[in-house]
Amino acid sequence: MTDFDVRVLAPDQLREAQTLVRRALFNTAPTDEEWAGLTFAPDRYLGAVSDGSVVGTTYTFPSSIAVPGGNVVPMSAVSRVGVRADHRRRGILTELMRLQFADARQHGESIATLHASETSIYSRFGYGISTFASELTVRRGSLRPEVPKAGHVRLLDADEAIKTLPGLYERIGLHRPGMMSRGADWWPTFGRWKNPWVVVHTGPAGDDGFVVYTNEPMANADNPDHDNRLVVVDMHAANPAATNGMWRYLLGVDLVGEIQAHSLPTDNPVGLLLADPRKCRGNVADELWVRLVDVPDALAARSYGDADPVVIQVEDRFLPENSGTYGIASSGAVRVTGQPALVMDVDSLAMIYFGSVRPSALADAGRVRVVDADSVARADKLFACEQIAWCGTPF
Repeated sequence: MTDFDVRVLAPDQLREAQTLVRRALFNTAPTDEEWAGLTFAPDRYLGAVSDGSVVGTTYTFPSSIAVPGGNVVPMSAVSRVGVRADHRRRGILTELMRLQFADARQHGESIATLHASETSIYSRFGYGISTFASELTVRRGSLRPEVPKAGHVRLLDADEAIKTLPGLYERIGLHRPGMMSRGADWWPTFGRWKNPWVVVHTGPAGDDGFVVYTNEPMANADNPDHDNRLVVVDMHAANPAATNGMWRYLLGVDLVGEIQAHSLPTDNPVGLLLADPRKCRGNVADELWVRLVDVPDALAARSYGDADPVVIQVEDRFLPENSGTYGIASSGAVRVTGQPALVMDVDSLAMIYFGSVRPSALADAGRVRVVDADSVARADKLFACEQIAWCGTPF
């Protein structure tokens, strides 16, 4: 017997829910101005209510995501997850997740995604790390002289940016697995970055890239020139020329000691562009966590490599209707019967779904049980992707 109810929140409870989320992340409650700038799909804002108060919350905004092979499928983008500190360990988040997954299925969304603020939480609900991103620090330097130069850049003010970027992002397109659409529910959150600089690159065919960055002082005894740090928070390019042009611009900004770039693709070319590659250092971090809400639909949506078929058994304790055996072949994926070659939990399936993690790596780590040793190499080929998966969108 629980002392809370989980349900779609009433309109007059949404600000309380937003305050709960902000406080759970050790931020202040939204101001009137911040609240007025937020957008919601009211029927997707779920909460746990106890004694008339919101004690837990999670929100979904509808989106879509590119999967291996080029298909773009409906997706639940999950955010604003929080439980009030005095109501933890009561099963609130578990019940919210059950309701949210049921809601996703009702909306035809076979995939749910999130960015995890705490990585120990979500695997028990079937989420797995599905894309990775590079976090770079680039000390000021020059590009190699042979780096091609084409096109030009221009700075946009805030009004120009919000008019230009949505169409430009759509024009660049979801050209990598893991990239997601940015609809009307996402762009108002552009204001999360205070006083951003927005630069657009234009090539022979028109606008083809943009970068959004902020700046912060690097004030310390080792910085007598009062240099700044540029913090790149959003960068997308349709082609290498746009990428080169934007880095040429960033490295040429005056009074800058270093550039920090968050959430770049792991195959980003920055180190190759620099005259001194040691001026670029960084690390790889988890990016998009994926939950396959409807395993048969999600497996059928993507394409597979050229290899002999493999039968996998998926175990999904949280959504047992997904559990079963699936035949994976270059022609597609379907439910089958019979002896599996590989056995894995649904969070491990999410990790290999976008090709970022090989089945063999999970087998070596004990996260995939191997029944037929010869199937591992075939599974690697079937789930491999030509392009490295990357999302590149915060939410």
